[in-house]
Amino acid sequence: MTDSDASDKSLPKSNGRWFLKFVNPFRFAALLTRKQADRGRERYRRAGITASTAFLSKALTIVISFVSVPLTVHYLGAERYGVWLTISSLLMWMSLTDFGLTGNALVNMLSTAHGKDDREAARETVASAFWALIALSAIIGAIFLFVFHWVSWRSVFRVSELVSTRELGEACALTLVIFIASLPLSMLNSVYSAYQDGFLWNIWTIAGNGLSLLSLIIVSQRHGGLPLLIAAVSGTRTLVGVANAFYMFHRHYPFLRPLPSAVRLRSVRSLFHLGAKYMITQLAGLGIYQSQPMIITQLLGPAQVTIFVITQKIVTLPIDLAYIATAPFISAFGEARARGDWSWIRGAFKRSIVLSSLLSLLVQLVIALAAKRVIHVWAGGAAVPDTSLVLWLCAYTFISAAGMPLGQALCGLERAGVLAVSLSVCALAIVALSILWAHPWGLAGVAAAMAGAKLFIAIPIQAREVWRTLHRAGTSVREETVPVVA
Repeated sequence: MTDSDASDKSLPKSNGRWFLKFVNPFRFAALLTRKQADRGRERYRRAGITASTAFLSKALTIVISFVSVPLTVHYLGAERYGVWLTISSLLMWMSLTDFGLTGNALVNMLSTAHGKDDREAARETVASAFWALIALSAIIGAIFLFVFHWVSWRSVFRVSELVSTRELGEACALTLVIFIASLPLSMLNSVYSAYQDGFLWNIWTIAGNGLSLLSLIIVSQRHGGLPLLIAAVSGTRTLVGVANAFYMFHRHYPFLRPLPSAVRLRSVRSLFHLGAKYMITQLAGLGIYQSQPMIITQLLGPAQVTIFVITQKIVTLPIDLAYIATAPFISAFGEARARGDWSWIRGAFKRSIVLSSLLSLLVQLVIALAAKRVIHVWAGGAAVPDTSLVLWLCAYTFISAAGMPLGQALCGLERAGVLAVSLSVCALAIVALSILWAHPWGLAGVAAAMAGAKLFIAIPIQAREVWRTLHRAGTSVREETVPVVA
C-alpha cells in the first residue's frame, strides 16, 4: 500500500469525524456560545442567535397549529374543539400559581448575578426558585385532589349532551396532572434567558414540538378523544422538559445544580417580592391575551370561540414575531444595567423599536389580505370571520407589536411596578369593554376593545416610564463624567 493510498483512505475517515463533530449538538452549542471580546457585540450576537432559533421554533409551532385544526376539528366537532381551546386558555391562567417565580423575576436576579460574575448568588437563586416551585406543586396538587370531584365541569364549559361527562372529566384531570408535573420545569427558560443562552431553550422546544406533532398525528389518525389529544400535545412536551432539566444541571450549568443545601431564605423572599409584581403583569397579560375565549364562551357560545381563536392565531402572528425578535434583550438589558452600560441600553432599545415596527408592518399587510382565504382553506367555511373582526385584530396587532420593546425594556430594567400598573389597567379595560361590546357588535367588538385599550392606556404609560428611566440614567452618567472646573 502506498502513502497516497493511505492518505486517500484516511480522508473519508477524517471528513466523517469532522461531520460527526459538526452535527454533535453539544459541540454545536459550544460553537454558538463562543464569546466575542467586545461585550456589546456579544450581547447582539447572542440576541441574534436566540431570536433566529426562536423563529424556527415558532415556525414549527405554527405548523402544529395549522396541522392540528384539520386533523382534529372535523372529527371532534366545533363544540369539543372549543372545549380543547378553552382548556388551553385555562392552562395559561393556571400558570399564575407560580407567583411569578419562573418568569422575569428569576431572569432579573440571575442576569444581575451574571453581570456581577457572582456564581454563588446565582446558584442560591436557582436552588431557591426550584424548591419553592416543588413546594407549590405539592400544595396545588393537594388542593386539586380535594376539590376536583366537587366541580361541575359541564357547567364550567357549558357543553351539550354531545360531549361525554366522563371524557370531559378525564381531560380536565389529565390537564391538571400535566400542569403540576411541569410547574418546576417552567423555570428552565428563565435560566437560559438570564445567561443569554435562550437558543438552547429554543432547541429543546423544537424537539418537544416535533414529538408533540408526531404524537398528535398518531392520535388524530385513531380519532382519539380529548384526553389523548392533551397527552399528545402537552404530555410529550413535559417529558422533553425533564430531559432538558437533566442536560441543564448536569452538563451545561453544573454550578447551578439546585441542591437543597443552596436554598436561602433571603433569595426566596427576593424572588417572591419581585415575582409578586410580575405575577400582577402575568394576570394582566392573561386578561389582555387569554380572557377572550372565556368571555365569548359565556356571552356568544363555545362555537364562536373557534372563529375568534383561529382568526386571532393568524392575524396576531406579528405580535409573536416582534416578541421573538426583542425578548432576548430583556436579559441583555439586565446584565448591561448591572455593569452600568447605559449607552448600549439606549442604542439597543432604539434599534428594537425600529425592528419590531417594521417587521410587524410588513407581515401585517400580507396577513390582512390573505387571512380570510387562509382560514377558509385551513379550518373550513364555518370558521371564516367577518371582515370587521380581521380589521380590528389587525389594528390591535400592529399597536401591540410596535410597542413590544417598551415592555421588554421595563422588564430588563426592573421597572415591574409601572409595567404591572399599565397592563392591569389595560386588562380591566379590555375585559369591561369586551363584555359591553360583545352583544351589540359580536366578535368585532371584542377585538375593538383590545385595540383601544392598548393604544390609549398601556402604550402611553409604558413609553413615559421608559423615556424617564433612560433620560435619568443618561443625565447621571453625564454628571459623573463632566470634570469639575475650579
